[in-house]
Amino acid sequence: MTFDARQFRDALGCFATGVSVVTSFNQQNEPLGVTVNSFSSVSLEPPLILFSLGHAGNHCQEYQQSGKFAVNILSDKQMHLCERFASPIEDRFSGVDHQIGENGAPVFEDSLSILECETFALQEAGDHLVFICRVTNVIAHTDEEPLLFYKGAFPRFPKA
Repeated sequence: MTFDARQFRDALGCFATGVSVVTSFNQQNEPLGVTVNSFSSVSLEPPLILFSLGHAGNHCQEYQQSGKFAVNILSDKQMHLCERFASPIEDRFSGVDHQIGENGAPVFEDSLSILECETFALQEAGDHLVFICRVTNVIAHTDEEPLLFYKGAFPRFPKA
């Protein structure tokens, strides 16, 4: 290997991504949420998406046990949610306005879009677990701008 971990992270940071908060619930029916930018579409038929969670932290095992999720794709007005669900605080939902979606996972109504889904397949991948999920419900609010992540920062989407 001719590169180190920092070089690898810097190279990956050159790919601009949207930001989402993936929500679920644990065995006690308590809400879970984590900020992710490792999200992608996989298939239109069947409708599949994927996201990945690190084994260390992020409640990976609880997400695995739940099997039902909501991917809340954040608008540029939801930076507070990005920061909150990326933080190490224990009760990330305290004081956060949310509703319960069709599959029981928390949803943020002002999100750019919401994809409710369930586990289709799981794939071990190094220090992460890849969740491939079948989408069961879609809510889209396309009149807002996306929250973007690029080179460790959150640039504004250029207006047309």
